[in-house]
Amino acid sequence: MAAKILDPITINKLDVKNRVVITPHGTFLSVDSFSEAAIAYQTARARGGCGLSIVECTSTHPSSVNTLNNFDDRVIPGFKKMMASIEPYGMRMFQQLYHGGHNANQPGKRPPLAPSAVHGTELKGVPVPLLEEQIEEIVASFGDAAARCQEGGLHGVEIHGAHGYLVHQFLSPLVNRRDDKWGGSLENRMRFLQEVLRAVRKKVGRDYVVGVRLSASNATGGITELEQRQVVDALIAEDLIDYVSGSYGDYYEMRYMVGTMAEPTGYMLPSASQILKDVPLPRLTAGRFRTLDEAQQVLNDGIADMVGMLRAHIADPNLISKTIAGKVEEVRPCIACNQGCVGGLFREQWLGCTVNPAVGFETYLAEELIEPAGEPQKILIVGGGPAGMEAARIAALQGHKVILAEAQPVLGGAVNAAKRAPVLHTIGDIVDWQERELFRLGVEVRLGTYMEADEILAEGADKVIIATGSMPRMDGVQTERPGEPATGVHLPHVLSSIDLILGGKTDLGRHALVLDDTGHYEAIAVADALFAKGLSVTWVTRFPNLTPHMQFNYRAETALTRFYNRDEGFTLLVNHHLAEIRPGEAVVHPSKAPTRRVTIPADTVVLVTPNESLRGLYDEIRHRHPNVHLIGDALAPRDVQYAIADGHRAMRPAAPLVGDRSPAVKV
Repeated sequence: MAAKILDPITINKLDVKNRVVITPHGTFLSVDSFSEAAIAYQTARARGGCGLSIVECTSTHPSSVNTLNNFDDRVIPGFKKMMASIEPYGMRMFQQLYHGGHNANQPGKRPPLAPSAVHGTELKGVPVPLLEEQIEEIVASFGDAAARCQEGGLHGVEIHGAHGYLVHQFLSPLVNRRDDKWGGSLENRMRFLQEVLRAVRKKVGRDYVVGVRLSASNATGGITELEQRQVVDALIAEDLIDYVSGSYGDYYEMRYMVGTMAEPTGYMLPSASQILKDVPLPRLTAGRFRTLDEAQQVLNDGIADMVGMLRAHIADPNLISKTIAGKVEEVRPCIACNQGCVGGLFREQWLGCTVNPAVGFETYLAEELIEPAGEPQKILIVGGGPAGMEAARIAALQGHKVILAEAQPVLGGAVNAAKRAPVLHTIGDIVDWQERELFRLGVEVRLGTYMEADEILAEGADKVIIATGSMPRMDGVQTERPGEPATGVHLPHVLSSIDLILGGKTDLGRHALVLDDTGHYEAIAVADALFAKGLSVTWVTRFPNLTPHMQFNYRAETALTRFYNRDEGFTLLVNHHLAEIRPGEAVVHPSKAPTRRVTIPADTVVLVTPNESLRGLYDEIRHRHPNVHLIGDALAPRDVQYAIADGHRAMRPAAPLVGDRSPAVKV
C-alpha cells in the first residue's frame, strides 16, 4: 500500500513529519546570509505544517555569486537564528549548494567559469574553461559550505546537479567538451559530482543528510534520463547520498524548470520518473502540484516518496494545516502564473506572489497578525474585482461590517473575461476563492448594484474604497508614436480583448491582426482565442520581442512554442507600428521607418493597449467624504498581482513597500 502524503519519512537517520517538501527556489530576500524577511518567510511555512524546506540554491565559491552565499563562517549565525525560529514547528530544513558555471554571476566583470568554452544562454559571455586546480578548489568549497550548514544547525544539504548549473554542465556532453579525466565518457563526466559529494561526506560524516537533485536536458545532445539514472547508481554504490530529487529541464527550455498554467499537473513526471525508477533511497519530485490529493497520486503511482509543493506554499503557507483541519476550500490557490514568484525576482528583485501579498513581507502582513478591530466600522467597497474582493476579505477578517457593491451580476471583474481565454482558465481560481471567502466571512455582497456618488455617501460608511477597475481605450494611440494613432479604429471589425472573448462575435474572417502595446499576457490570451476560432494571427508590437513582461516568467516562451506550431499561421512583427486599419486589411511599418509601409490581411483587428481607469466616482466624492481610497485598476491599470496587493494593503497597517535584505545577524 502506498504511503500517505502526511505520513512521516526517515532520510538517513532524520525523521521528517510528512512527505510535503518546499523545493529550492530563488527568493532574493537575503544578501549573503539570511535576512529577517527570509526567516519570517520560512517560519510562516513551518508554522503551516510543511515537513521539509530546501533553501534556495546557495553559492559555495566566490566565482559564482548569488543573493544567498555560503563562502565563509559569517553565514553561521544567520543559520542558527533561522533554525531557532522554525524549531518549534518541527519542519526540517536543508540547504541546496551550487555553482552556476557559465550561468553564474562572476564578480568584477570577469568571465564565468565552466567545464569548457561553451557559451551559455544567459548572455554572460564565453566562459573560461576550468583549470585542474580551480576544479579542486570549487570541489573543496562544497565540502566547506556543507560543514557550515551542519554547524549552523541545518538538517542536511542538497547538491544541485540539475537545471544547467555547473554540476549539470560537467554531466552534459553538450556542454562538457573536455578531453581529460573530467570529460568524454559518462564515467569521466560524473567525476566532478562524485568528487563534490566525497568532499561533502568527508566534512559532515555519514549520519548527516546529503541529497542530490538531477534533471535531464531538453536540448538535443544533452544529458539524458538514462545517463542520470546511471549517475544515481554510481553515487549509491559509493554510499554518497541519502535521497534523490528528480526534476526536469535546463536553461535551453526554462519553461520546463518552472512550468506555468500551460503545463499539466505532474508535467515533470514522464522525465523525472525515469531518473527515480527503482532507486532504493527516498525519492523526491515536483511538477506543479497544488493540492495534497494531487501529491498523493504521485505516491500512489510509486513514482516518488516525497512531493514538492513549492508554489502552492508560496500562495498559502497554511496549505497543510488547513487541509488537516478539513478546510480545504479555504486554501488560497496557486494559479501558476509565475508573475510574482519567478517574475518578481526580475520585475522587483524580490520574491512575491500574485495571490498572496504577504509573501516576503510576513513580518508585517502575515494574516496571523490580523487582530479584531477595537471599534468595528462600516466599510463600503465599490467594485467586485480582485482588488475590491481582497479589501472586503481583509476588512471582514478584522471584524468590520463590510458591504461590497458590484455593478455586474457576478464578481470577478476583468478576470471573468481572462479565465475564458484558452490556457488561462486557472486565473479564475483566485477570484472563485475570494468569493467563497467573502460569503464564509459574512460580507454583504450586492450584485447588479451600480452606485452613484450620492448613493455612496448616503450609506454613511466610515470608510469607502473605490475599486471600479478600468476599460479598454480604443483610440488607436500607441506608446512609442503617440502623435500618430492608427486610423480606422471605428470600423466594426476592430475589437478589444473583452469584445473578442465575451462578445460572441462569430464572423471574424480568416486573418487577424493583434496589436500589443502593453507587453503583458493579455495579447497572448487574445492570440490563443483567435487561433481557437481558426484564424491566422499577425502580431504587431512596438517591443523587440513578444510580451517582455512575460519573458522572465517563461510564459512568453511557452506561448511562442504554441504559436509557431499552429497550422493557422503566425507572423511576429516586432518594433512595428500600426498606422491604418481598412476593411479586410491593415497598414503597418517599422517604428523607426514610417515610410516603409506594408499592407497585410486583417479581417479582424484586436487592439491591446493600456486601459483607461474608471475613477470618476472617486473624483466625485474624494472631497465629500473624509476616508475614501482608490485601489486596483481604478487607481492605475496594471495586473492581478498589483490589484490584489492594493486591496490587501488598503485594510492593513502601513508596511514597507521595499524589502530589507540586511542579514538578520550582524557579525
